[in-house]
Amino acid sequence: MNLKEVKALIDQLSKAEHAYYVLNNPIMSDGEYDKLFNSLKKIEEDNPELLMEDSPTQRVTETPSDAFESVEHQGRMYSLDNIENSKELEKWFERLEKITDSAIYPVTIEPKIDGLAISLIYVDGLLKRGLTRGDGVVGEDVTHNVKTIRNIPLRLKEDVKGTVEIRGEVYMPTDSFNNLNKQRKEDSATLDLLKEKNKADLTEDEKNNLQRIRKEGTNIFINSRNAAAGSLRQKDASITSTRDLRLLAYQLIYHDKEVQNQFHSKNNDFMGVLGFETNNIKISNSQKEIEKNIDVIKDSRNKYLYQIDGAVLKVDSLQTQDELGFTSKSPRWAVAFKFPSEEQTTVLKDIKLQTGRTGAITPVAVLEPVVVGGARVSSATLHNPDEINRKDLRINDHVIVRRAGDVIPEVVAPIKERRDGNQEIWELPKECPCGESSIEYFEDEKVPRCKEKLSCNIAQKESIIFFGSKSGLDIDGLGKETVDTLLEKKLIKGIGDLYKLDFNDLIDLPSWEEKKTTNLLSALKKSVETSPESLLTALGIRFVGKRTAQTLIKNFNSIDGILDAERDNIENIHGISKSVSESIFEWKSNKNNIELIETLKDSGFKFDKKNTSSKSFLAGNTFVITGTLETYTRQEIVDLIENLGGTVTTAVSKNTNYLVYGSNPGSKYDKANSLNIDLLDEVNFKDLISKYKKSS
Repeated sequence: MNLKEVKALIDQLSKAEHAYYVLNNPIMSDGEYDKLFNSLKKIEEDNPELLMEDSPTQRVTETPSDAFESVEHQGRMYSLDNIENSKELEKWFERLEKITDSAIYPVTIEPKIDGLAISLIYVDGLLKRGLTRGDGVVGEDVTHNVKTIRNIPLRLKEDVKGTVEIRGEVYMPTDSFNNLNKQRKEDSATLDLLKEKNKADLTEDEKNNLQRIRKEGTNIFINSRNAAAGSLRQKDASITSTRDLRLLAYQLIYHDKEVQNQFHSKNNDFMGVLGFETNNIKISNSQKEIEKNIDVIKDSRNKYLYQIDGAVLKVDSLQTQDELGFTSKSPRWAVAFKFPSEEQTTVLKDIKLQTGRTGAITPVAVLEPVVVGGARVSSATLHNPDEINRKDLRINDHVIVRRAGDVIPEVVAPIKERRDGNQEIWELPKECPCGESSIEYFEDEKVPRCKEKLSCNIAQKESIIFFGSKSGLDIDGLGKETVDTLLEKKLIKGIGDLYKLDFNDLIDLPSWEEKKTTNLLSALKKSVETSPESLLTALGIRFVGKRTAQTLIKNFNSIDGILDAERDNIENIHGISKSVSESIFEWKSNKNNIELIETLKDSGFKFDKKNTSSKSFLAGNTFVITGTLETYTRQEIVDLIENLGGTVTTAVSKNTNYLVYGSNPGSKYDKANSLNIDLLDEVNFKDLISKYKKSS
């Protein structure tokens, strides 16, 4: 058999997989498919040189050593803002219309799957990598497990050159989820029976069954999303292959060339041509049409193969999407319309306070345990005292509880009709749970705080836990239990003390052995190699998350540069608010934090960004961008300006130096012209940038 014949056999099997798993229209029997599959497998074993990456036999392979390795996304995977009613929908449109002069309609509507977001990278049509969403910036490499999902093509059905990214939701059909939990219940009972037998008395089938059950586990999954996530993160891809996982694609991104289709709906159609299962998108040209299409999805909620928790709305025009851009957390051009979640009734037994790493104090509802949406709920955040007063919640109230977004428990409202005189009105205590400071509460801020928040022992503990968490430096072994032990034994007081620990400090701790001690010290040593952006995030400064940290380092090149900067210099950066600068100044005003900085420097942390070039060419100049651009995307031009020291804002004012405009610039052009602001079309902007290139 030659290579041409092998490719023909692969194509035949791939078409059969697509027909069965995507089109739900089988073109051959299971027996015929298995016969062809086994034939191909035998050919590849006898002729290793004929083994192709897109062969169906390569869906289940040995788990690589770098499985679940953290990998940075080529472009950030944003989460969506939520809306819940017509009024919020109307406000969303109002916000969009203020930003752009382009038409918002048409808008697409599609079901929002309650699944696991995934990114698939194809190079010249071949699947090369699958990543989980992670925190949106960095995800986990799950390529070996993604390949086991039968409705994901190993090779695109059309010849597409360059790098293409497909984003979608991995889900488990509801029936498959129910069957999986049923099987795990049966396995749990079987396991108990087999454990009672002597090993010598077990039959070969019983031994194999016991091995399988222990390998796969017997824990019941809370919901289908939880089952999909757990299945996709199996270290053994052969287990993943037994789970009925599917992918529904929702976004196509070209990384090496211009977008061919100018509309999300057209890209959705093209993803179907490439071999993916896609949503049935509805297109609307008015809010009335949108609400009608949302109602259709809501009324059909229980008819889908998968769990849905809402509808996703997107501006259809990719050019308008580009002009609308992103906030620090989400795209402006898309929003999730969330459906009401499952609700249950229980008793609000108490309200406790919880102090976070920034000194923020959150009231927490202590509930009579109740099962909501398949999960046991015994507590729920109450956000702030104003929320408690607004809802008129009282201790011993019967309350309605739901899982907000089908995930986070939320107390919806009290059932006032069931009050019997035993209810108590809750008042905010005067003392922080740390017992060493009072509580400050300013109603305009909504959130109470420990007055000594920068030295609060609970906040300190939470900051250490955050520093070592996945959201911080992801220091293996530095979880809550370890931090509690280190604080209790007075081995540490703050973050800086972690890097003063030695073997003798740890080895004598209760239940600590040499391996655990060595692993923690190694993880701490490895953490020193992190980037300045990651370190800045891990410091836990209020409002300074990963995205903000990246922006700050990008503009100041170092953590020292940020801490030395004036407030105005921080606030003038595109995407950075006044609250960020105020928080940074408050943080650095504490002498303990300055000492921490010096300790981290002494420990070997990198505070400066490597390989930075001069970025002073456009320093002190503020730009506004408007209209439809042809040469650049909006983000490309923002990045270019910021990399050269300039600042980008969204509104024209007397402080604006330049307006960069494309076709149909609208009212921003007129306002800039009236203020005698320099107007640059794309040609003029290129000339401005070329001056920098000549001078550098």
